[in-house]
Amino acid sequence: RSSRATWLGVARRGVQVGRATWSHLIAPRIFAKRDTRNRAERMQAVLEDLGGTWIKLGQALALRFDLLPADYCLQFFQLLNRVRPFPAEEVRRVLEDELQRPVEEIFRSFDWRPLAAASIGQVHRAELLDGTLVAVKIQRPGIRELVRADLRFMGWMAGILDALPFVFGRIHARDLVREFAHWTEEELDYRIEARHAQVLRENSDDDPLERNARVYSEYTTALVLTLEYFHGVPVIDIITALRRNDAAFLNQLAERGHDTRRIASHIVWNALNQIYRFGYFHADPHPANLIVLPGDAIGYVDFGIVGKLDDQMTDSLRYFAQTLFAGHVAEAVDEFLRFLTPAAQTDLQVARRDLIEALKNYLESSRVGPGGTSSTEDIFEIEMLAIVRKHGMVLAPDAARYLKAVLTAEAMVKELDPAFDLRAHENRFFGRLVQIELTDRLSFGGAAQWLVDMRNRMDRLFESVETVRDTPSHLFAVAHKVRRRVQVLSIFTIAGWLTTLLVILSSPAGAGLSGFGSSMRWIGAGVGVISLVLLLLSILQVRRLPDARDVGAPRRYPRRLTQ
Repeated sequence: RSSRATWLGVARRGVQVGRATWSHLIAPRIFAKRDTRNRAERMQAVLEDLGGTWIKLGQALALRFDLLPADYCLQFFQLLNRVRPFPAEEVRRVLEDELQRPVEEIFRSFDWRPLAAASIGQVHRAELLDGTLVAVKIQRPGIRELVRADLRFMGWMAGILDALPFVFGRIHARDLVREFAHWTEEELDYRIEARHAQVLRENSDDDPLERNARVYSEYTTALVLTLEYFHGVPVIDIITALRRNDAAFLNQLAERGHDTRRIASHIVWNALNQIYRFGYFHADPHPANLIVLPGDAIGYVDFGIVGKLDDQMTDSLRYFAQTLFAGHVAEAVDEFLRFLTPAAQTDLQVARRDLIEALKNYLESSRVGPGGTSSTEDIFEIEMLAIVRKHGMVLAPDAARYLKAVLTAEAMVKELDPAFDLRAHENRFFGRLVQIELTDRLSFGGAAQWLVDMRNRMDRLFESVETVRDTPSHLFAVAHKVRRRVQVLSIFTIAGWLTTLLVILSSPAGAGLSGFGSSMRWIGAGVGVISLVLLLLSILQVRRLPDARDVGAPRRYPRRLTQ
């Protein structure tokens, strides 16, 4: 029944996609000659008409300048998730089903009017029995089935797009949808979001500039998430006031002790800490998800999407940034290329040259300063991603989340402080980071940890050597053994054929099958048969030699016995 419902949902969504495509993309071009919207604007209308998962896909694509032309990405930045809130009786039903108690036994008060409503859930303000203010996120009823139907339909469409590269270009749609589906599936389980929030909170413990909302795990399930409520000013409100030049709002903000330049500085500093210090960062720092608190500390909410980098990736990104700002352009480009997978038609030398030129232009423009003709940092990174797209390369998923966070943060910072000097902040951050790491290593605990790390790395090195010896070297050992056997068999084979030839030549002409001549012929025939057997064995031994495809392949081990 569940499978049938899923297929019905996919079919229903397919009809809706067809209707939206006809209304906004096909019909206007046929019938409405006065439709002045460009293709990017019409595509935005399609996504907003479909709503839900499709808007989230558009918002994800808004930062993928490596996959789509810039006009589409910039248009998708304007996508709005216009979703009507679901009624209070459904909110109560989800809460009581999940928490197994009446709402009145959990909360002293509960505001049934949502603070915000999105495609997956909506947020309500509430007060626990002890008076603590919390924000409660409740998942929209039936959203899981709808999202999964959307994701399945998106997968089909992605297969069609990838199968017709001569029509749509090489956009690697299936990889994109697969990664988007992974993010979205995580967002459907609020327990995963709670884990993200807890890790970020632990990493920022005692940091005066960064606060991550506390999770109340006893009131959190897969469909309900209860977080600390922050009293502050959403960054989206500040940016809106700056765009409208709302003097009254901005004056009131300043009277409360807030400074937009300091807010921008703290946002960047927190992002640098999360990415380069911990390798665990908020990957969706949308202005609505950031709250300005007293002292211009930044409070973070909505932890549905985070980036997680291993030590190797963190070190690689740090090296890229440090070499870039030190002016070593070629080294920075070589490190950036490690995050990319080239296509068959990619000319790496040309791509490398284009990236080097873009980086040089960026460094030169940053020296000119705001008064010159330089482009801003976010435009520079857009240009880098456009080069990636131009050469048909694919960005690694971890790097994509990293750039998503960086681009979003930089766009916010440029709104808050157009003259913000990102390069100076990053240089100061990396200088402090080196000092902190050096101090940690010079301390007794740091030195002990460093020795432990070095020992583990040496162990891993020796294990790698053993692995190399046991896998490719194992194959070469097989080849050496087989070659030696073939050489011995070949010697006996040649000797056998020579013996047969000598026997035939030494036999008297016309001798019959009796007497000495007959015996020699029988011996020659026997030696010939043995030589043929040896030749056959040589061929079979040669077939045991490892094929070129086997070199570097994982070694096959016997399957474990089961009861």
